[in-house]
Order: sequence, then C-alpha cells, then structure tokens
Amino acid sequence: MAAEANKPSFSADQYSCPVCLEVLKEPATLVCGHSYCMDCINDCWDKSDTKEAYSCPQCRRTFNERPELNKNTVLAELIEKLKESKDDGGDSESYAGPDDVSCDVCTGRKLRAVKSCLTCMASYCEIHLRPHLQSDVLKRHKLGEPTGNLEEKLCKKHQKVLEIFCRTDETCVCLLCVATEHKNHDTVTPEEERAARQNQLKERKEDMRKEIEERENELKELKETIERIQSSAEREVQEHEKTFRSVLESIERLRSEVIEVIRSHESRKVGKAKQVMKQLEKEIKELKRRNTELTKLSQTDNHIHFLKKFPSLCFPLEDQDPPTISITEDLFPETLRMSLSDLKKSLEEISSWEIVKTSESGADESHYIVQNLRTRNGLLKYFCPLTLDPNTANNSLYLSAGNKKVTCQMKIILYPKHPDRFDSWFEVLCREALSGTRCYWEIEWSGKEIDIGVTYKGIGRKGNGDESALGRNNKSWDFCCSVSGYTAWHNNKSTQISTPCSHRIGVYLDWPAGSLSFYSISHTMTLLHKFNASFTEPLYPGFGFECDTSVTICPLNPPDQ
Repeated sequence: MAAEANKPSFSADQYSCPVCLEVLKEPATLVCGHSYCMDCINDCWDKSDTKEAYSCPQCRRTFNERPELNKNTVLAELIEKLKESKDDGGDSESYAGPDDVSCDVCTGRKLRAVKSCLTCMASYCEIHLRPHLQSDVLKRHKLGEPTGNLEEKLCKKHQKVLEIFCRTDETCVCLLCVATEHKNHDTVTPEEERAARQNQLKERKEDMRKEIEERENELKELKETIERIQSSAEREVQEHEKTFRSVLESIERLRSEVIEVIRSHESRKVGKAKQVMKQLEKEIKELKRRNTELTKLSQTDNHIHFLKKFPSLCFPLEDQDPPTISITEDLFPETLRMSLSDLKKSLEEISSWEIVKTSESGADESHYIVQNLRTRNGLLKYFCPLTLDPNTANNSLYLSAGNKKVTCQMKIILYPKHPDRFDSWFEVLCREALSGTRCYWEIEWSGKEIDIGVTYKGIGRKGNGDESALGRNNKSWDFCCSVSGYTAWHNNKSTQISTPCSHRIGVYLDWPAGSLSFYSISHTMTLLHKFNASFTEPLYPGFGFECDTSVTICPLNPPDQ
C-alpha cells in the first residue's frame, strides 16, 4: 500500500500550459506561482513592446522588469515520471473512455473505475477506492469487477441488492422478496445456480460451436455454388457469344458478297452503256458536221459543186444496225434474287424471336423459351379451337355455324334459363377453360364495334353493372375494336390505341407467363396491345356486342398440319 500511496495522484494531462494547452515543456514558474512552457511565455512577452505587458497571462500580475525565467526542474521531473508511468501501462487512474466504467465519486472529468461496490452500489477509481481498502467497516463491503448499470442489480420493488436466485420463477430476487412473495420457493445463491448451469453453458457452447461450424460449411458451399453458377453462366455466355458472333460474321460476309455481286453487275452494265454512249456521241458529232455542210451546200450557187458534194453527205454513216442495250433496274439473275428473297424472310423471322417467360417454378426461378411472337406461323402452332357456350349467351345473341359464329340482333331468342347466362350485357363466353398453357385463336368481326376478351368464371352474369362487363372489373381483360380505333380495358381502366382498323384479330394467351396479346391480321401481322398480369384462375374467351354486329371464330391449321 505504501507504493500505492507514493504514486502520483494525478495524470500528466493535468499539468498543461495555459497558453498552448499542451503538457508543459520545459516548465517555468513565475513568482505568482503559475507555470508555463518556457517558449510560450517568452513568445507572449516578445510580442509586446511595453513594460506593462510583462504580466502573468492568468492572474494579470505585472512586473516592472521582464522576469528572468528558469526551468522548474522539480515540476519537469514530475511530469516526466508521469509520462513514463503512462507509457509502462501504469496509468491505472487514466480517464474513463466511452467503453469504460467511470468513477461515481470523481467530479469534472471522471477517472476509470477499478472496482464496483455491490454494497454501496457505486463504482470507484483507484483513488476513491482507498477507503474501502483501509477502513475496517468498508472492508466488509462486497467488491467486484467494475460494471455499469448497477441499477440492474437492485430489486425494482424493494431497491435491495439481488442476492438470491429463485429457481421456481427463474428470476433473481432480494432477501425481502424471499421472505414475502417467494416464500417456500426453491431458492439458491447466484453462485450455486451459476455452478449448476456451468455444465449447461459448456454444452450450449459446444452446440453453438457445431452450429457455427455447420453455418461456415454451408457458407463455404454457398460460395462454391456461386462460383460454379458464375463459371457456368460465363461459359454459356461465351458459347452463345461465339454462336451469335459466327452468325453475324456469316451475315456480314454474305452482305459483302451480295454488295460485290451488285457492284460487279453495275460495273458491267455501266461499262456497256458507256461504250454505247461513246459511239452515239461520235455519231452525233459526225451527223452535226454533215448537217452544217448541208446547210452551207443549200446556200451555194455553184450547181456543179452542189451535185458533186450532195451524194456523199446523204450516204449513211455505217452499214449496220443502230446500237441497242438493255437497261433494267434488276441487276440479279432470277435464281439469286429468289434465294435472297428466301434469306430475307428467314432473317425477318429471326428478328421476331424473343425470350418469353413460360412458367414460374419457384419463388426466384422461372422457365424461359425463345419464341416467335411477331409472325403468324410462329403463333399458329399454339392454335386452340374454341366453341361458343349457348348457356352464357344473352337472349339477343344468335349462335350459328356450329356455335362458331354469333350475331347480335334485336329479335329475342328464348334460351332456357341458366345461372351462367348474361341477362343485360350482350355478351357470350366460350366453353373452353384455358389454364397453364399457351393458346392462339383468330376471329373476324363486322359492324361498328365489338369486344374481344377473356375472363375468370366468376364474372357477374346478372344486371348491367360493371361487375358483368368485360374489362370493367378485375376479373376480365377486354380489347374493344371499332371502326375508329381500339381500346384496351381492365379493371375499368382504359388504354387508347390509334391504328387503322382491322376486321381480323389474332389473340395469343400465354397463361404461364401472364400475357394476353392482340394482333391485327392482314397481309402483315401487327401487335396492337399486350396485357401483362398474374393469372390465378382458368380463363374463358368471351365477346361483347352492339346491335347488328357479329363475330366468327376462324378455323385455323397449325403449320405442321
């Protein structure tokens, strides 16, 4: 304890210069008792040009003459010892940091606590702990490692130290709790309970170690899986890059050859034409010369000269047919032209291919295919024959052609009563329920306006509200065709499409991918609109009408039939 008493009781940081606020360097002490760094006080006085300025910067005491400054060796040695003590790790009384437990007794800047007293419920630095080490009364207090939140060690009800563990209620209690609400409970000291649970702790640590090891192995396997996925993806990219690059190079080579053939034909044709031009120009020149001579000859009075010269000017230039050349815009041989026409069709078909999602196989995985959705032949392979359902037809709709055609007329048809029949809207559905697949069909329509769509079976059938109209609710999707344009409807929200009217419409439903597309069918195939949705039920194709309109479901044959 004598060594403890002989140790400096303050940190070297407390011996700071009032001017530079750093630890004193070559401390000089004035007669007033205040100490400064030798350089700092000299700088202060050097900047002044009056004797009155020779004063202490702290207490303002002035000196008649500039005081002679000498190094305070005692203070310098004390500061040096404090620095050495701190460098050797002996700074046990250093200030508390953010992660340290601070002394509850220190005022101002607090020192780091070295012990916590569970009797006083306070933490002490080495200086303020001394009474607990020296006083016989305080020696009986229970000291422990410094800990924060000492309030957690107090009973919230009685504000007493938690000294007992109740096994019955699995909680720490104070002695008053044991004598009252925890009376007759199974109670032990925290030390006893800790010893009993130490084995459980070891077992849990071992289990935790195994879990960590398992997780680390899983993490390692996952990293390896990611590397394999990335490696596989890179191989796939390179392979397909090579394929596409090869195709592009072939197309580029063929393009160059076609251009070369065209230029070659151009060069030969132009060469022949220029030869003819040169001959014609020569003949024109000669004819102009003769014409000039004929003009002069017509004006001469010398009859003898006239008669001699005239026969030679009327003689033809050459005894040969006039030059001819066939000049046409078609520079290709017919066979090459037909081959390039077929190639053009193939390339146009390739340009219509696109990646299409076909199904969801999991939360984060989908299936995809390459599909041609812009040419009719590409869609005809998904042809789905449809038949109108008489049990859904409004009484103003007349079905014919084996339930392939429907016409809206003012005459009422007495269909049998049926719960699926539309009683207000002029609508009819097909029998087929389309689900989990891809389907294509075409219709022809006539009149002023027609609705083409699909719907869940649960669409309303009675009344003239939106719940029964195609596209006016969340159970159906509708494409309205009129002579003035098109309108796409879903959930009573519309999208206008401005394009020339077509009376033959193709419909492509990709149920797994969640898309419904409408095409204009004429000499070309044009995508008019595409719905994207997550279909959850089977869909029934349907139609809506105005008076004097009709729809016919077209018979189609897939390309391979």
